[in-house]
Amino acid sequence: DDDDNDNSVVSTKNIGSIRMGTTVATNALLERAGSPLALVITKGFGDLLEIGNQARPNIFDLTCAKPSLLYCEVLEVDERVTLDKYYTTEDSTVEIVKGLTGENVRIGRRP
Repeated sequence: DDDDNDNSVVSTKNIGSIRMGTTVATNALLERAGSPLALVITKGFGDLLEIGNQARPNIFDLTCAKPSLLYCEVLEVDERVTLDKYYTTEDSTVEIVKGLTGENVRIGRRP
Protein backbone atom coordinates (compact mmCIF):
# COMPACT_ATOMS: atom_id res chain seq x y z
CA ASP A 1 0.00 0.00 0.00
CA ASP A 2 1.46 3.35 -1.08
CA ASP A 3 -0.19 5.16 1.87
CA ASP A 4 2.37 3.63 4.25
CA ASN A 5 5.16 5.52 2.45
CA ASP A 6 3.44 8.91 2.37
CA ASN A 7 6.01 11.59 3.23
CA SER A 8 3.58 14.52 3.12
CA VAL A 9 4.18 17.47 5.40
CA VAL A 10 1.59 17.83 8.17
CA SER A 11 0.73 21.34 9.30
CA THR A 12 1.60 22.02 12.94
CA LYS A 13 -0.01 25.47 13.20
CA ASN A 14 -2.79 24.21 15.48
CA ILE A 15 -0.54 22.20 17.82
CA GLY A 16 0.00 24.02 21.13
CA SER A 17 2.46 21.59 22.67
CA ILE A 18 3.76 18.03 22.43
CA ARG A 19 4.63 15.89 25.42
CA MET A 20 6.67 12.77 24.89
CA GLY A 21 8.12 10.20 27.19
CA THR A 22 9.39 6.69 26.78
CA THR A 23 8.15 3.89 28.95
CA VAL A 24 11.63 3.48 30.43
CA ALA A 25 11.93 7.17 31.31
CA THR A 26 8.38 7.37 32.66
CA ASN A 27 8.88 4.29 34.82
CA ALA A 28 12.19 5.66 36.14
CA LEU A 29 10.41 8.84 37.23
CA LEU A 30 7.48 7.00 38.79
CA GLU A 31 9.78 4.62 40.66
CA ARG A 32 12.18 7.44 41.63
CA ALA A 33 15.00 5.44 40.05
CA GLY A 34 18.03 6.78 38.25
CA SER A 35 20.41 9.62 38.96
CA PRO A 36 19.55 12.40 41.41
CA LEU A 37 17.95 15.43 39.78
CA ALA A 38 18.09 19.14 40.45
CA LEU A 39 15.41 21.68 39.61
CA VAL A 40 16.73 24.84 37.94
CA ILE A 41 14.03 27.51 38.06
CA THR A 42 13.50 31.26 38.03
CA LYS A 43 14.33 32.97 41.35
CA GLY A 44 11.27 33.15 43.57
CA PHE A 45 9.64 30.03 42.11
CA GLY A 46 11.73 27.40 43.91
CA ASP A 47 8.76 25.96 45.79
CA LEU A 48 6.35 26.03 42.84
CA LEU A 49 6.36 22.28 42.18
CA GLU A 50 6.21 21.47 45.88
CA ILE A 51 3.17 23.69 46.37
CA GLY A 52 1.51 22.39 43.23
CA ASN A 53 -2.02 23.30 42.28
CA GLN A 54 -3.86 21.67 45.20
CA ALA A 55 -5.67 19.25 42.87
CA ARG A 56 -6.71 16.22 44.90
CA PRO A 57 -9.75 13.91 44.99
CA ASN A 58 -11.12 15.38 48.24
CA ILE A 59 -10.15 19.06 48.53
CA PHE A 60 -10.99 19.13 52.27
CA ASP A 61 -8.94 16.05 53.19
CA LEU A 62 -6.19 17.47 55.43
CA THR A 63 -4.51 14.07 55.76
CA CYS A 64 -3.71 13.58 52.08
CA ALA A 65 -0.16 12.43 51.39
CA LYS A 66 1.94 14.42 48.95
CA PRO A 67 4.11 12.42 46.57
CA SER A 68 7.84 12.73 47.07
CA LEU A 69 9.64 15.27 44.90
CA LEU A 70 11.48 14.14 41.77
CA TYR A 71 14.42 16.43 42.52
CA CYS A 72 16.74 16.59 45.50
CA GLU A 73 18.06 20.13 45.08
CA VAL A 74 16.67 23.47 43.87
CA LEU A 75 18.77 26.10 42.14
CA GLU A 76 17.00 29.44 41.74
CA VAL A 77 18.38 31.59 38.92
CA ASP A 78 17.92 35.38 38.96
CA GLU A 79 16.71 35.79 35.36
CA ARG A 80 13.65 36.91 33.43
CA VAL A 81 12.64 35.82 29.94
CA THR A 82 9.28 35.96 28.20
CA LEU A 83 7.89 35.55 24.72
CA ASP A 84 7.89 38.80 22.78
CA LYS A 85 4.41 38.18 21.36
CA TYR A 86 2.85 39.05 24.74
CA TYR A 87 4.12 42.65 24.58
CA THR A 88 2.56 45.48 22.60
CA THR A 89 5.00 48.23 23.60
CA GLU A 90 8.57 48.71 22.48
CA ASP A 91 11.29 48.62 25.13
CA SER A 92 14.83 49.39 24.02
CA THR A 93 16.27 48.17 27.34
CA VAL A 94 15.55 44.49 26.67
CA GLU A 95 17.38 42.17 24.32
CA ILE A 96 15.28 40.16 21.89
CA VAL A 97 16.63 36.85 20.58
CA LYS A 98 15.18 34.11 18.41
CA GLY A 99 14.42 30.99 20.44
CA LEU A 100 14.80 27.37 19.32
CA THR A 101 11.15 27.35 18.25
CA GLY A 102 11.68 30.41 16.06
CA GLU A 103 9.73 32.68 18.40
CA ASN A 104 11.18 35.99 19.60
CA VAL A 105 12.17 35.88 23.26
CA ARG A 106 12.67 38.99 25.44
CA ILE A 107 15.65 38.76 27.77
CA GLY A 108 14.61 40.97 30.66
CA ARG A 109 17.49 39.94 32.91
CA ARG A 110 20.38 37.58 32.24
CA PRO A 111 21.62 35.35 35.05
